[in-house]
Amino acid sequence: MEEVKFLDALAYHEKQISYHQAQSMRVLADYAIACEGEEFFDAEIAAAMRWTSRWTTGQIAMSLDLVTKLPQTLNALEKGEIDFYKARVLYDKTVPLSADQAAQVEERVLVKAPDQTGAQMRQLTNRVVMRVDPEGHKERAEMRKAQRCTGIDAMEEDMARFWTYLPAHLATACYQRVDAIARQVKTPTDPRTLDQVRADVVADLLLATPGKESAVKVELYVTVSAATLMGLSEQPGELAGHGPITADLARELAGDATWRRLLTDPVTGEPLEFGTSTYRPPKALKRFVWIRDQTCRFPGCMRQAHKSELDHTVPFPLGSTSEANLGPFCKHHHRVKHRTAWEVTQPKPGRFCFRSPAGKKYQRDPEPVLGDLPPF
Repeated sequence: MEEVKFLDALAYHEKQISYHQAQSMRVLADYAIACEGEEFFDAEIAAAMRWTSRWTTGQIAMSLDLVTKLPQTLNALEKGEIDFYKARVLYDKTVPLSADQAAQVEERVLVKAPDQTGAQMRQLTNRVVMRVDPEGHKERAEMRKAQRCTGIDAMEEDMARFWTYLPAHLATACYQRVDAIARQVKTPTDPRTLDQVRADVVADLLLATPGKESAVKVELYVTVSAATLMGLSEQPGELAGHGPITADLARELAGDATWRRLLTDPVTGEPLEFGTSTYRPPKALKRFVWIRDQTCRFPGCMRQAHKSELDHTVPFPLGSTSEANLGPFCKHHHRVKHRTAWEVTQPKPGRFCFRSPAGKKYQRDPEPVLGDLPPF
């Protein structure tokens, strides 16, 4: 098919870009090593490349680390197995690690990186770093917590961005509260978009009369092993919408929570079965599928499962309302599935196979409920 030719050509050129980016990093590192001891050699590079000083400093530091500390990452970039974004993720996440720790992270992440999106790889890298350097991660988490702040950035056309830097669980809870209030107050005749309503809600909450509170409740979905809760393990938990969180924070959040038991396969970590004969899945089945799949199942999409629409892989009533025939698809990819030539099957519960209109095949496997980690 004509589409396959274009897709193959795109993949070829992307590999060529990765190859040349790797060569650029090697040349930059060689330059830096040759100029070792010269205080302002980077100014020459910045001028020649028309880079800012800050960008130049960062590029030099990254090139040196890729050559000396992350050689397998640079090799993978050179071969086109990963792109520059993924190489930067590994560099960013291993900056505070020792060379030995960085090598451990590199080894475990690069096994899966070629088949993952950048967002998936970033989450995996976070989990591996937490496992390789748990004490260092705790120290860095405490340092980040101490850096919490708020601020405002001037934007164009009389607008500004108001932001807050918070611990993940507080930021997630704040956003969910704003979202819940916005959905509650928006009416069919309201001309504002939901994003506009959310922004107005933030302003209303902050500028409203002190003491007035909304009765809206929000939920945080935290997945954590029983061993971690009992202090017998330091395995990270998972905060829906954010990713891995430390065992300490998971235990802290457990102090004021409603817990639901979830049985998983002891080898794969996949949730076990649940089903019903009705068209609309009950809440318990919804939660089961949300936890099992975690995100929209379309290849590469990371939209949270509990913010997506549950879809029958085989239309009801030909297909059952069960964990074996349900999967979350965000609104956009739900439309893609039903309005285009994409074909989707679910050969086993939680394993989705896709065939694109161009004939390309993709697969998304069930997500272990506490994150996907290569064996240590």
